[in-house]
Amino acid sequence: MTIPTARRGITLMEVLISIGILAIGLTSVVSLVPAGQSQAARAVVLDRAATAAANGLADAVTFGFTRADSVILSGTSVATPGSVSILDPAILRIEAEQGVAQWPNASFPNAVGAAIKPTGVYSPNGLAPAAPWQTARLFGQGRDDIVATAGSGADDPPVNVQTSGVRAFQGRMTSLFSLALADNVSNSRAPTAGDVAKLTVVVFHNRAPADQSGLTVPAVFDEVTQSLSMRVTDIPSGRTFNEIIRPGVVIYDPTKTPAGEQYQRWSQVLMASVDDSANGEAIRAFVTFASPRPNSGTVRVLLDSVGMAEQMIVVEGSSGYTR
Repeated sequence: MTIPTARRGITLMEVLISIGILAIGLTSVVSLVPAGQSQAARAVVLDRAATAAANGLADAVTFGFTRADSVILSGTSVATPGSVSILDPAILRIEAEQGVAQWPNASFPNAVGAAIKPTGVYSPNGLAPAAPWQTARLFGQGRDDIVATAGSGADDPPVNVQTSGVRAFQGRMTSLFSLALADNVSNSRAPTAGDVAKLTVVVFHNRAPADQSGLTVPAVFDEVTQSLSMRVTDIPSGRTFNEIIRPGVVIYDPTKTPAGEQYQRWSQVLMASVDDSANGEAIRAFVTFASPRPNSGTVRVLLDSVGMAEQMIVVEGSSGYTR
């Protein structure tokens, strides 16, 4: 009878197998780090977008966008169907830099442009021609990313950078503002005191359009399949479909009419799943919305939009701010 001896160690083959298993596991863990960093960065952006949107609702009231006498409507087409006015600092900046009127605007059909009047508390002495853009910038650009330099000593705190005596900020988060008459007003006219309207704030991250082409892109919403499709030729250079159609992006629907729907021009995507079976000429994504969905047909996708907030308000009348 042979008695087996006690085993005194492990073989080289077992060591190699263990190292292989460990390497595969570590590789899997390391591959998750970039994705985790990306999701963490996106969480910060969405958190700041929610804060910026909530602040934007309050700022719109403070700066006078909800006060009929404080707002200038662009052009003479005040009777645009839907009575929807849009204050977009990016459009005002393009207008100021190019010296060319930007309304009617192809990115926001069936709407009129708006700007805060450079009067009262909005107007410093020696008003510059670009005042509407500068005024809109005050409450349309975030200030939570302050520009600072290192202190002079190792233990000195950072020093805020100032421009013309004002603390500088990078302004990665920006907003546009929209006011649309509610369904109790069916005719196409400018808002007046006492009207019920919906105030909308759309928040963007790293938005810097050089012209109108950088504001929105066209897409087609199919109400039956609950999908958004976009032609490959309409995707701007340097961008991807997944980057444009993603959770948080905001859609503008120009087809909402004064028949009780003009105040539902804006919709925010809650979830999006790309359809891999789409043909080569167009790309499609199945979507659900966090707000009322658009009508079937052509819509505009707001590039770099990351959040939205809405609130029903009553348009204010004349006050000390508009003297």
